[in-house]
Amino acid sequence: MHLVERGAQLAELSARLNTGSANSGDFIVISGPTGCGKSALLTASAELLRGRNTRILSVGRATETGSPSVDVVSAVRELLTALTSDTQRGDVAALARRLADLARPEEPILLMVDDAHLIDSDSNKLLRELALLIETAPINIILSGSRRITSHQDSWVPSSLLRLRKRKRKVVVEPLTRAGVTDLVQRRLGVRSAVPSLIDELVAVTGGNPALAHAVLDDVVGAGASGGPMFGSAFTQAVLSWLHAPACTQLVEAAQAISVLGTSCNWERLDRMVGTEPQRLRHIVDGLKASGVLSSELTLHQHIRDVLLKSMDSASLSRLQSRAAEVLYDDGAPAEEVARQLLANGSAPQPWAVAVLREAADQAIQSDRYQDAVSFLQRASRWCADDMTRLEVNAGLTEVGWWSTPAMDSRQLRSLLDSARKGCLPDRWTARLARRLAWMGRVDDADEILHLSLGAPHKELDARIEIAISDAWLAHLFPGTTRALPRTDHELPPEMFAGQYPWLSSAQELPRLLTAERREALQLRAEEILQQCRPSRSNLEAVQVALFSLLAAELQGSAKLWLTKLTVESEGENIPPQWRSTLHAAQAVVSWWQGDLTEAVDSAERALELLGAQQSEALTGLPRGVLLMAMTEQGRHEEVSDELLQPMPFPFTRSPYGLVYLRARGRHHLATGSLQAALADFRSCRDILGSWDMELPGLIPWRLDMSQTLLSIGEHKEARRLAEQHLSLYPDASSRSRGTALRLLAMASSPSRRAAALREAVTVLDRSGDSLELVRALGALSHTYQQTGQLAYGRRTWGRAEKIAQRRGALWALTDITTAVPPNRVSPEPLLQHAECPDLSTAERKVAELAVQGYTNREIAEALYITISTVEQHLTHIYRKLGIRGRSELGNLSVAS
Repeated sequence: MHLVERGAQLAELSARLNTGSANSGDFIVISGPTGCGKSALLTASAELLRGRNTRILSVGRATETGSPSVDVVSAVRELLTALTSDTQRGDVAALARRLADLARPEEPILLMVDDAHLIDSDSNKLLRELALLIETAPINIILSGSRRITSHQDSWVPSSLLRLRKRKRKVVVEPLTRAGVTDLVQRRLGVRSAVPSLIDELVAVTGGNPALAHAVLDDVVGAGASGGPMFGSAFTQAVLSWLHAPACTQLVEAAQAISVLGTSCNWERLDRMVGTEPQRLRHIVDGLKASGVLSSELTLHQHIRDVLLKSMDSASLSRLQSRAAEVLYDDGAPAEEVARQLLANGSAPQPWAVAVLREAADQAIQSDRYQDAVSFLQRASRWCADDMTRLEVNAGLTEVGWWSTPAMDSRQLRSLLDSARKGCLPDRWTARLARRLAWMGRVDDADEILHLSLGAPHKELDARIEIAISDAWLAHLFPGTTRALPRTDHELPPEMFAGQYPWLSSAQELPRLLTAERREALQLRAEEILQQCRPSRSNLEAVQVALFSLLAAELQGSAKLWLTKLTVESEGENIPPQWRSTLHAAQAVVSWWQGDLTEAVDSAERALELLGAQQSEALTGLPRGVLLMAMTEQGRHEEVSDELLQPMPFPFTRSPYGLVYLRARGRHHLATGSLQAALADFRSCRDILGSWDMELPGLIPWRLDMSQTLLSIGEHKEARRLAEQHLSLYPDASSRSRGTALRLLAMASSPSRRAAALREAVTVLDRSGDSLELVRALGALSHTYQQTGQLAYGRRTWGRAEKIAQRRGALWALTDITTAVPPNRVSPEPLLQHAECPDLSTAERKVAELAVQGYTNREIAEALYITISTVEQHLTHIYRKLGIRGRSELGNLSVAS
């Protein structure tokens, strides 16, 4: 074994063994914590005398025989028999004298005893006899051993040797420092510089204990790795040897108790766990700290804990874990600490176990550790003594499952539904169940369960609040559902919820404010909610309602502002996935409004990934709809078509969220030329929203969608009426939908009035930031300029539209404006009549027509697929044949003709 940081000890041993008196001996004690290299130092002491005329007798525990003690007497007898060829008999005093007689100045004797704390009684007597002789005989005695738990002193040293104050020397070994561990790693692995992570882990696990450090490196070398620590068989064996080497039952019990308590361990709890006399326990703890493996907080590293726990038989481990749970409970420890011991134990529970497990589950949920909560509640359900408590625990399990997994367990959900229908489920859990069913899109089940809650009399306050929240959520998510009783019968006075749920009254009112006339009141209520809510599970539905309302009402400024604030506040690790999904879905809408198609697609996909299709089927309509509309704008029609082949989820047409998906389907039909199918989808949106008395211009502007479709069909009058109706309902000068309505109104009007309306549309859309609709408005304006002879304006306007469309990847809009404004094609109605210019060739006539329209020589060349030089030659011939001097006269000739 490599000796590291033992130079001072070796130097002292060498000095004592080489400079002592020729006629007397020395007594040296090597002392220190278990595993700190006492045996290795003892072996090194013998190496110091190799090659010299010294008889060395080394005695230690006979590991091959499994003997628990060290037999010095037998070893001395064997040595004397070998030296004298006589069988040695007699008592230990005679043996001591015979050994002293054989020791001579020219040939001294070195007696080394390892694990001296384990010597038997006869060996102890022999050492006492030798102690009386070493002052007159050249016998050196070196003992190494561990301290006993009863004293800080080396009480295993024979008292006769302790009296030799002049002769006694003590050599102390301690755990390695970090520098020592680094040196050890470099020597063992044969490297000049050790990996810092390996050093850090070694120090953290072993505390510098050489025996454990060597064991870890044995595993590293055996595995052929050097980049990190390995904890294999050598480490396991070293830990167990370290624990059992002192042969102290109380030490083993203390270490096992510390392992079971883990981070919950403190002095008082350990004292109650072990039951050892306090002074002895104090010495044990001090010894463990001195060995480097026990921290000042009385904790062992997890790797050492694992070894100790796995080494225990199941009965002993269960008994300790049960005792630990009782000690922690009596000490008022946090519920989770007690619950973990109950889970680990798994035996018959104490009377208070179920309550502790439920409390621990609540704490785990607050920290978003849903799997821990599930484990606690599952054990609580198994240990419940009465059916009602078990029902509540199972309801809690369903709630946790909704937060943590894509879908609830169907059997558990059926069980809760049956219990609710039978009236066995407590009111507050019945109301929560209705809310979760609504999230899942099971609208009829949700409505039925909420009816049961509304109809039940004599409710507790918490149940009434849960019912109010679920009622508001269902009214928002499925506006067409009915109520069993008038709402006024179940409204709560503000003092009952204003403290914990200050947003409740605003959330209840918002669905009724989604009309064209009440946008200001809606904004006020939505912002009230968002000002009062921070990321948590308790207000998720409130934030969802508020954000959706702002988006649906096309309150762009407010929606963007609050989305930014909420996103910053949601950057922590313990934010529920449903909350993040809400923000991603809102971001998808905002990005789509701005024409940022790539970001809209990414945000919608992230929202869907977080939501889970089965867990929140009703709400997936919004991100799925935005995703399909963005993909349609990107020209990914085949992908959208494949997605639309899947049946539309049933709850979509019963929820405003699902209508966004229905609108997306209509937009796809419009983009691919299926105009009647598109019109049918947009009419369905109109009819459904009308039945709810709702207007959602930010998400489902059905009038504008129908107007655009009717324009494509050629029904300009009805298209114009719808656009005008939208403008009268939403006069906001900066809204994006107003810009779209102005464009559609212009396209439905006569050409003479078109340019002014389109310029206003461009201004509004530019201000609102909607680059997609801006492309379409610019394209229409460019076409109008071309038709009215403002060719330079037309080219510049079309160039701007093309650049924006290409930057945004808006293939559909680009296709629209390219079809409407063909910049590289010859006009089908020539400006120059053939009768006026009989001498021009066909090629010259094509060049002349484009030149008259204001095209540059380069643009003419690109349009006709000829070189610029050829264009110049044609123009020279044209000027000569027509008797003119340049382009301006060519234009005059065109006008005159």
